[in-house]
Amino acid sequence: MENTGRIAGKAAIVTGAASGIGEVTAQVLAREGASVCVADVNAEAGKRVAGKINADGGEAIFVRTDVGKSAQVIRMFERTEKAFGRVDIVHNNAIWFRHGSATELDEKDWDGTLNIGLKAIFLAAKYGIPVMRKTGGGVIINTGSVHSLVSFATATAYDSAKAGVLGLTRTLAIDYGPDIRVCAVLPGAILTPLWDDLKVPQKERRRYAKMVPANRLGTGEDIANAVLFLASDEASFITGTSLTVDGGMLARTE
Repeated sequence: MENTGRIAGKAAIVTGAASGIGEVTAQVLAREGASVCVADVNAEAGKRVAGKINADGGEAIFVRTDVGKSAQVIRMFERTEKAFGRVDIVHNNAIWFRHGSATELDEKDWDGTLNIGLKAIFLAAKYGIPVMRKTGGGVIINTGSVHSLVSFATATAYDSAKAGVLGLTRTLAIDYGPDIRVCAVLPGAILTPLWDDLKVPQKERRRYAKMVPANRLGTGEDIANAVLFLASDEASFITGTSLTVDGGMLARTE
């Protein structure tokens, strides 16, 4: 692949990149000129994503990573820097969650959701920012959610993690600017393979689609394109804030 594109010559890490939004984002960043580290706990699927990028003429590696564990996050950055010589873009996209009200949710499920959904972003900043600064800085893009701004019943841990993403995004932007920009992208109802895994019926999918002025569910490409914009020089004056990509869902009051 010719080294052209909106982020040509950059090196990116995408967590949770073995499927869904992360998979599409890794492919879009590679198509736009970045070398990509595909990071995920699912080795089989992660290797498939990295292999497809390479087969399409891009450059990618897979690093099996539990983003809630310091040693594995450190290794992720070390492997990426060794492979590409730099790290410019980090898309913290991995998530794990269990729903339940506060009196019903197991403590281990609270911890698991917060570890992957929030602590992992702290770890990526702690160990990644020094690496990024070696070559002049870069951008961190955190996947929040419409749940960062509004809450849903029984999403106790998930909503707490996603709300925390916004606070952490702001603080990191203040502490590490101007050479490190930090932004968040907030997806709405995005159709990914998870919907099939959860066996969400077509009737329910249509109901979600009708909730938004765009009258459709979002796609992985919708989020990937937002991440690409935030990662590019076109967004050089954007930091400490979020971009909501929800088809207008939050514009509704009924």
